[in-house]
This record gives sequence, C-alpha cells and structure tokens, in this order.
Amino acid sequence: MAWDEWEQLKAEVAERHRNAAGTSDRPSAQMRLNQLAAPDGGGGGRPDIDIKHKGVHGAADDTETLSRDAMKRLNHALDTSDEVYAAHYGNGWLSPVQLQVCALNWEEHMVSLAKQMGDLSAKLRDSANGYRGADLEAEARLRAAVKDLRKA
Repeated sequence: MAWDEWEQLKAEVAERHRNAAGTSDRPSAQMRLNQLAAPDGGGGGRPDIDIKHKGVHGAADDTETLSRDAMKRLNHALDTSDEVYAAHYGNGWLSPVQLQVCALNWEEHMVSLAKQMGDLSAKLRDSANGYRGADLEAEARLRAAVKDLRKA
C-alpha cells in the first residue's frame, strides 16, 4: 500500500470522527500512527529500520561462493610442503617433520575458516528470510487495518 493512500485513509477517518463528534481539527492519538517524534521530544515515535532483504541475500550468495572457492583452492594449497617433507625426511633433519605438522595445522585452520564462511552464509540467508517474512506480515496487517478503516 502506498504511503499516500494510508495518509488519505487516516484523513478520511479523522474527518468522519470530527463531523460525528464536532471536535477539533487535530487527529486523535489513535490516528497519529507511524509518525516520528516531535522536535520537542513528544510523540514517542521512532524512525523505521530499512533492511534490504535482497541485499542480505546477495551477501549470503557471495559468502557461499567465496567459501566454496576457498575449499577448492585448499585442496592443493600446501602440496609443496609435502614435497619438502618427502625430499628431506630421513636425512637427519627435524625440520621436515615440523614443516609437515605446521602445514597440516595451517590447512586444518583454513578449512575451518572456509566452513565458517559457509555457515555464516546460511545464517545471512536465514536473516534475510526472517526480515522478508516480517515485512510481509506487517504489510498483511496494515492491509487488514486499512480494510477495517474503510468499513468504519
């Protein structure tokens, strides 16, 4: 529903109330919905939070793509460490073993980070769906309210 339509409906109902009760030109407290607080601090209104669910979905898709790409690249990222280990193991040096341990720990850490990116992608997608659902519910409630106002 357009904002102008909502404002028009509020004005029509306010006019009916004024005509019926012979009251002032000021809308009742019930009719002052969706207004920001007055500059003097009165009114108690708050600005809207504007979440773009399509943007959040886009961020989720990008994060998922990055996670998948990172996992693919991690498959052979440390192959040269294995070559160094194989070439120098058994020659009396301790460093090849330590290099392999370090490489395995680093690979494990990188895989964990890539998986976390994938998990965050799913959470972003869930958030976007939640925001979209809340918007749809709010819209349905406003439409029902407008329908009720038209009956009044």
